[in-house]
Amino acid sequence: MTTAVLQVQNLCKSFGGVHAVRDLSFRVEPGEILGLIGPNGSGKSTTVNALAGVYPVTSGEILLAGGHIQTLPEYERVSMGLARTFQTASIFPEFTVREQIRLGCNVTLHSHPLSSVFGIGRHPGEDEAVTQRIEDILELTGLNDVADNRVATITAAEQRFLMIATALAAQPKVILLDEPAAGLVSHERQALSSLIRSIRDTGVSVLVIEHHMALIMEVCDRIVVLNFGSKIAEGTPEEIRNNQAVIDAYLGEAV
Repeated sequence: MTTAVLQVQNLCKSFGGVHAVRDLSFRVEPGEILGLIGPNGSGKSTTVNALAGVYPVTSGEILLAGGHIQTLPEYERVSMGLARTFQTASIFPEFTVREQIRLGCNVTLHSHPLSSVFGIGRHPGEDEAVTQRIEDILELTGLNDVADNRVATITAAEQRFLMIATALAAQPKVILLDEPAAGLVSHERQALSSLIRSIRDTGVSVLVIEHHMALIMEVCDRIVVLNFGSKIAEGTPEEIRNNQAVIDAYLGEAV
């Protein structure tokens, strides 16, 4: 068996007497797109926040490339290769798109945290490598044409793609996409599907948390389904769309 890039073992998260996540286990394999779905209140967001280090886990283990990270702070998880996006835009509106992506490179820089934007305390050779990384990410995410525009002036869809671009700037092993299709129209969702596959093709594994079932069924290699904080199913899109427990709890009918 290959070493999972991300492995969750018996994860539990409680808030007082409320058990938001119960005994959850799953793996994200290298080069895999894994979907995490479920009805509202099923524990998806709690799981993502526990993985990212926003919430401390009540019990259980989280392994990134074989190393335990469940006790590490959020920034250390990012530096080790776990990046995420958010349901709402986490951006600086007065920056340009290029500057916003450059901020995402900070976690892998050895110089001053603000050097990527203001040019202070840089190490020799960092500029060239970071500049090339930014250009590659702009190309991958399709943001070339707005690279020098202020973030406040680009479309909502472009801001969604910018969040993904900023996360990619940290050179993650796995990226957590938290409802990336929210607010997107049909052709924008198609572009997002292509981007998710392209990210996977660069060698970055992807965990997608999403309500838009057409996107999940289209891009994911496997899907994990939560309900009331517990895993009720795991399998390929074909297996999930025909799983009666999933239909009863979430889909309402075969997809």
